[in-house]
Amino acid sequence: MFQGLRSILNKVKLGEREVLLILSHLLKESPSQVLLRENFPPEILQRLKEFERKRLEGYPLQYLLGEWEFYGRVFKVKEGVFIPRPETEILVEVALKVIKEKDFKVGAEVGGGTGCISITLLLERQNLRMFVSEINDKALELMEENAKMHGVNSRLYLKRGEYLKPFKNLKFDFIVSNPPYIPKDDWEKLPKEVKREGYSSLIGGEDGLEFYKEAKKFLGSNLKKGGFALFEINPKHSKTLRELFKDFKAQILKDYEGRDRFILIWNT
Repeated sequence: MFQGLRSILNKVKLGEREVLLILSHLLKESPSQVLLRENFPPEILQRLKEFERKRLEGYPLQYLLGEWEFYGRVFKVKEGVFIPRPETEILVEVALKVIKEKDFKVGAEVGGGTGCISITLLLERQNLRMFVSEINDKALELMEENAKMHGVNSRLYLKRGEYLKPFKNLKFDFIVSNPPYIPKDDWEKLPKEVKREGYSSLIGGEDGLEFYKEAKKFLGSNLKKGGFALFEINPKHSKTLRELFKDFKAQILKDYEGRDRFILIWNT
């Protein structure tokens, strides 16, 4: 490590990676450029201390930076909207593989958040259109902002509403979602930092299964024959969800850590 950054790390209570990301953001330089620096302007060091104070108070780094990377691209993030997670990139990879094989052209997402899933799919598939429902007004605004930033807003259709109710008369080739799946009673146990993402982004009803029970209904009416649904899940729920979707062809997929993390459902 170079002396400039080492001297800063000795003065703050944050990890090396966080300090590097914050300085990169503040200086508008790449992390490698920051590493090569011998000196840092006093005003940047002052702002770093402000960031440190907020981080130690439990404020998420992603919200402080106002952006986060997903699938190799940067997305704007805001407090109260679910932060993109690395494991969700697997959902995108699996969905893209099937979309390409089947040449699917119309998809839906329930609860878009930052829009990282649908926008990434649109960027990877130029002939695709995505319809996204969301109950969070802040998330809807953020999705529109991210879609414009990435140049896919003309192929992204956003509607406020629960589940697929805004698109009740439409049928889709596929449906994706990273829904809230934490049981209601676990809310108080969550770290303060995580709670900032919002109750509706995290809590999936009394047992954490509210979305999936509703999905069983809308898959019958909104998913085309031969189409698929792909949802992120709580690993603890995998057996219950296999049983819930027993009338469909369902398969549990694992994340990078080997945990049950997704359910792939076919409308055969």
